[in-house]
Amino acid sequence: LGTYTWASGEFAGDKYVGGWKDGKQHGQGTYTFANGDKYVGEHKDGMQHGQGTFTRVNGRIKKGIWKKGKLVKSN
Repeated sequence: LGTYTWASGEFAGDKYVGGWKDGKQHGQGTYTFANGDKYVGEHKDGMQHGQGTFTRVNGRIKKGIWKKGKLVKSN
């Protein structure tokens, strides 16, 4: 497990806390975007992949199964 906050570039201000494999987010973790949106759940190869919940800063929630960063089945 580990924590990383992006300091510059496209993902500046984003933060990830959770599992890692080969330098990428992998396993259970929490990814908080610089704008306050948050994804809590499973990751694979640096993307949302598996069971997870995406909560927007405005309170809107997307929950379900994710594959390669996209919600494929809501629950």
